[in-house]
Amino acid sequence: MTDTTASPLPVAARCRRALVRRGKRAGLALGFLVVFGAGVGVDRTLLGSGEGAGAATTLSDSPAFAVFEETWNLIQTEYVATDEIDDTALLHGAAQGMVEALNDTGHSRFLNPEEADEYEAAIRGEYVGIGIRLDIADDLPVVAEAIPGAPAAGAGIRSGDVILGVDNVGTLGLDREAVSDLLRGEPGTEVTLTLRRATDGQRYRVTLVRATLTERPVTWTLLPDGVAHIRLSEFTLGATGAMTEAIEAARGQGATGIVLDLRDNPGGLVDEALGVFGQFVPKGTVLFQQQDRGREPYPVATSDAGIAQDLPLTVLVNGGSASAAEIVGGALRDSGRAMLLGETTFGTGTVLIPFELADDSVALLGTSLWLTANGERAWRIGVEPDRQVALPPDVYPARPTDDEDGVVSVAELASSEDRQLQSAHRAVVRLVDAEPDA
Repeated sequence: MTDTTASPLPVAARCRRALVRRGKRAGLALGFLVVFGAGVGVDRTLLGSGEGAGAATTLSDSPAFAVFEETWNLIQTEYVATDEIDDTALLHGAAQGMVEALNDTGHSRFLNPEEADEYEAAIRGEYVGIGIRLDIADDLPVVAEAIPGAPAAGAGIRSGDVILGVDNVGTLGLDREAVSDLLRGEPGTEVTLTLRRATDGQRYRVTLVRATLTERPVTWTLLPDGVAHIRLSEFTLGATGAMTEAIEAARGQGATGIVLDLRDNPGGLVDEALGVFGQFVPKGTVLFQQQDRGREPYPVATSDAGIAQDLPLTVLVNGGSASAAEIVGGALRDSGRAMLLGETTFGTGTVLIPFELADDSVALLGTSLWLTANGERAWRIGVEPDRQVALPPDVYPARPTDDEDGVVSVAELASSEDRQLQSAHRAVVRLVDAEPDA
């Protein structure tokens, strides 16, 4: 599929681009590995050369290298199924194991060439799949969201529906990545799902055709009392422009306040995070502090004045809000611009740079820490909201459908099970009511 909005970002641009992204979570449910790269201009020559504890100068200097070499030789000379020995797979597995041993779980990781190609497509928000995000509940995959306009939503799949099987393969006990592997495939190929309806427990089957999809990062709708519910699903390329358009369109329909929904937003591009944040704050407001290896932290701030500085704002986050979503939500709270409402965020805190390897594989490595504007670490801790409001495990966040003529009625909002959205709406209304008349 040709991207008409932005040129592909070559992996070769890795030394000039940085990303903030949580990996291996809901985004995998879209049927591909979702990682992103862009950023604040981190240059590898500035990263310092300090050695970590236990780090060897070269691979051959490490005593453990002898174990690796011996294991390799034993496989080559002793393993019984010689026709199943794949040297490339062995080495990729070793590389993956090295990165995983860093314990930067779900962030730093190794991508083989196929996954690296998916990486470049994902930068543009493109993926091949059926258009669902997954959760796991009671050892079964559950549809957390059916993306509007994608095959799954068109077939009537809804949030809360349980996936019992994929092409006659049972899903009980499978993790999210294993289910995603079953959903992956080439564009134009079919996949049959057996599901259980959330509303009445009835089983049903649908056959879907996988498609190349481009996810719209921003959707919105108008809630009662002139409050715009603007959801940012990911900080992909173009997120800032889409956010600006949504704000302007909402104003045009009479919006006087905003609920910015960052729930289940796994992160994305640092420069898009800076751009989105910048729409709500004055020029020069600090988004976060970056601490490169062996260096003192330095602030990363907005360079332009935002178009929505005057609109009362509440930000929604939850345990699926990660990386760039945590940065933006925390910075809007710390700057005094918005109340942060919902649940504690995921807790990522490294800035990633992709390094292209000899065979077109990619090592995504956390080369910097990000700290809040106040200098606090969120890595493995998360960002605490000002007001804790939890959703029951079987309730999924309400999502705008991006019907620009659509308005959520008072009755529809009141009947929603999304009490986080209800609470955020009330908070914005109170802020609007407290504003002096112009």
